[in-house]
Amino acid sequence: MGGMGPLASAEFLKTLYEENRFEVEQEAPACLLLSDPNVPDRTDAIVRGEEEPVTRWLEFTLRRMQNLGARRVVIACITMHHFLKCVSPPLRDLTVSLVDMALDEVLASGKRWLLLTSRGTRNAGIFERSERWQQAAPFLVWPSEADQDELHGVIYRLKKHGEVAQAAELCERLVRGYGVDGFIAGCTEFHLVTKHLQLQPPQARLQSIDPLFLVANRMPSLVSR
Repeated sequence: MGGMGPLASAEFLKTLYEENRFEVEQEAPACLLLSDPNVPDRTDAIVRGEEEPVTRWLEFTLRRMQNLGARRVVIACITMHHFLKCVSPPLRDLTVSLVDMALDEVLASGKRWLLLTSRGTRNAGIFERSERWQQAAPFLVWPSEADQDELHGVIYRLKKHGEVAQAAELCERLVRGYGVDGFIAGCTEFHLVTKHLQLQPPQARLQSIDPLFLVANRMPSLVSR
């Protein structure tokens, strides 16, 4: 489920095929990308307390994807995970939790990570609602309020213009400034950044946990559940 923003979800579809190699095209995984940007801004809905239109859109779109034959759904917007609590359980059970996947990776790593999210995700406490949060919290650092504001602006420029280099520079500066091992792509727009960082030599590459990469790498096992 994409379009939030469209550049990131389109890049995620490309990642799915890059990470699941095939000898002939008939062996490639079948994927649906419903890239529909016509959904209210998730952060605005949370801040203003106007969540019902987003929840209705989410329920309708999950049902639409189910009717198209989707066996598992990845919502390529972490802030949208906030609204899952209000949709019907059978539809909610179709979804893959990007939050849980990221926190599982934190616990497996034993390293310290800077949690980079949208303002909406942070205000709604989406990561904190995970059952894994209590264990993972000692390994996580939130940006200051000033850095969070700068980060939120960069996220929206990524959505509109795909300004990847500027976002990558901010990630590198914040990771150095907070003295952590790397960052968590707690907003799916940062998938554009983690793809950009892969172009660097491994020894110089900024460490990151990107749940969209985790989904791509584990897609066969996720679909078979």
